[in-house]
Amino acid sequence: MWMFDTTKIFRNLSKEEKNNLEIFCQEKSLKAWESLFKEDDEANAMYILQEWEIAVYKNIDWKNNLLGNILAEDILWEMAVFWERWKRMASAKAVKDSVLIVLLSFSIKELTNKYPEIMNKIKNIIEIRNIQNKNK
Repeated sequence: MWMFDTTKIFRNLSKEEKNNLEIFCQEKSLKAWESLFKEDDEANAMYILQEWEIAVYKNIDWKNNLLGNILAEDILWEMAVFWERWKRMASAKAVKDSVLIVLLSFSIKELTNKYPEIMNKIKNIIEIRNIQNKNK
């Protein structure tokens, strides 16, 4: 359960659920200013940022415009995976050396088949966070 020891957003998952979820996840490290993905890349994973910060950019009129920053404990690009938007709508780069949990799209499908209750809880977490973000 090493990936989820400090991940507060999954605090409502039981120890067993966290252990089962971890089977389907990978850890990814990014160096400062390393690209996580680029606009129009295939959306094949969702990310949970564990440490530091990711900047999100969109190309508008041939310029990279900063849309905002994703901070630790946020989920990145889950909509592309869950709601079948198969292309990235923006680019993402690490602002500092960062650590992410990666859940690839095929792993999400396997997790959904094997542990649908865990996926339902993750979707609820995402929905609650989306509502909270809209109210800020």
